[in-house]
Amino acid sequence: MTAATVPQAMVPDGRRDRWRERLTWLIPAIAVYVPLLLTQPGWIGADTKTYLYLDPAKLLADAPYAWDSQIGMGTVTHQNIGYLFPMGPFYLVADLIGLPDWVAQRLWLGTVIFLAGLGVRYLLRTLHLGGKPLAHEAILVASLAYMFSPYLLAYAARISVILLPWTALPWLIGLTIQAVRRGGWWYPSAFALVVLAVGGINATALIMIGVGPLVWLVYAVAVERTATWRQAWAAVWRIGVLTLATALWWIAVFLTDSASGVIDTLSPDTSRAVAGASNAPEVLRGLGYWFFYGNDKLGPWIEPSVDYTTNQALLTLTYAIP
Repeated sequence: MTAATVPQAMVPDGRRDRWRERLTWLIPAIAVYVPLLLTQPGWIGADTKTYLYLDPAKLLADAPYAWDSQIGMGTVTHQNIGYLFPMGPFYLVADLIGLPDWVAQRLWLGTVIFLAGLGVRYLLRTLHLGGKPLAHEAILVASLAYMFSPYLLAYAARISVILLPWTALPWLIGLTIQAVRRGGWWYPSAFALVVLAVGGINATALIMIGVGPLVWLVYAVAVERTATWRQAWAAVWRIGVLTLATALWWIAVFLTDSASGVIDTLSPDTSRAVAGASNAPEVLRGLGYWFFYGNDKLGPWIEPSVDYTTNQALLTLTYAIP
């Protein structure tokens, strides 16, 4: 069929479908960036590291080293190396182009959330490759639900860098699926690069999201039977080798921290504090991270926590729709 003989009725439908497909990323972008930029313009939240706003170049210059001679008589640093990429360079570029700190902060958080939504979009499209595709509306709803889940509240205001593994989770599952289906080194390499971008700050969070790809592998081989153990193993060892190679830069410093005892002495997240907050009801509604409930003489560390723990209507809603 030539272009001249294509029925006219088919053209508008094709255009509408393309627009519906574009809306699966356009609506999430608007939903996340616009409210953030309109919320308290000019105000900077106490998020992550102060030096990200005061002097990102100095933070990046010090990040590669496990020893800081400027604190007391010198000390082993804690998690600094993770700011080499991507958070440190993001704020450095913003500083170099003269972007106001509050705008840079909103764009950083918005990008972290938006990429999480794009990850869900990629995952759902990957799951249905070769079969009947999901409706665009279903992909849009799933993306928005993941982007604005209550899990976000525990980290966005104070330690947004910890959200990076959450952002990576759907991407890693989708890339694992492709690595099994297509073989080769391309998708394992992409998997390793994602881990490179999100794994330098909190190794525990990285281990936890690693469960997602493993669960899919077991399901695909043992339940769905769309892949063989041989295919799964081929993908796993390629992913493992490349991911280890790209993670050595922060693993070495992490081992230094562990050997020095700095993690045990500086970390306030004791087993009692973590276990006390991570009870089943709170986890059911997407919460349960101990930092979310903290407070001091200046008030709650995370302001939305007050409503989420005292407002009866919100409590009922979050248990009814976890």
